[in-house]
Amino acid sequence: MLIIFDLDDTLVDTSGSIIPPLLKQALWAMKEFGLTFSNFDRAYHQLLHLDRQHLNSYKALSEFLEIHRAPKKCLEIGIHKIYKEPIFSFPVHPLEGAFELLSELSKSYRLALVTKGEERIQRTKMQLANISSKFFSSLCFSQKVIMEKGKKFFYTSLIKNLSLSPSQVIVCGDRITADLTPAKELGCKTVQMKWGRGLGNTGLKRDVDYTILDLGQLKKILGSLKS
Repeated sequence: MLIIFDLDDTLVDTSGSIIPPLLKQALWAMKEFGLTFSNFDRAYHQLLHLDRQHLNSYKALSEFLEIHRAPKKCLEIGIHKIYKEPIFSFPVHPLEGAFELLSELSKSYRLALVTKGEERIQRTKMQLANISSKFFSSLCFSQKVIMEKGKKFFYTSLIKNLSLSPSQVIVCGDRITADLTPAKELGCKTVQMKWGRGLGNTGLKRDVDYTILDLGQLKKILGSLKS
């Protein structure tokens, strides 16, 4: 059996430990460029609030800057700080139990990671959160390919290369539309990690076979599938 994991808000607490300080860095950078607001802390909390409402920080920044009638260049600066050259000058936390779960499962299952984002940045997150690449038999990093073709491209490739049936594959991620729907279309079992952006309505519930609130619950699901 193959278990495919997403990284952000599935194994690493991106919404909790990464995005808030990066948004603050982006806000400072935009302020230095010329973005004006009366109070930094108030503006920061407004940006955080918008980020919790959107599926990604790009959309949150876009709305924030539209509200503040900011120059178009500000969006480019903010996105660069968050997605292109983030400075990890803060602790990056894994989800509770991530290391222990991966360590245990890697002894009995094939594990793969399929994550959207630049490889250099995603590997840095893993390193800081103590998520070793040694746990995974396959690592798929590609922001460009996933944006163009979706994660289904990598799921299909993994299934084919390992000569597996989709029924032998479980995909665990936080976002239904991005992570789970492509897997469900292939016939894989899907597990939604209700964390971060996964707490919102991110897709069709029919594409979710199981829902978990902590990673330890995945072991119970695997046990029930075996039996």
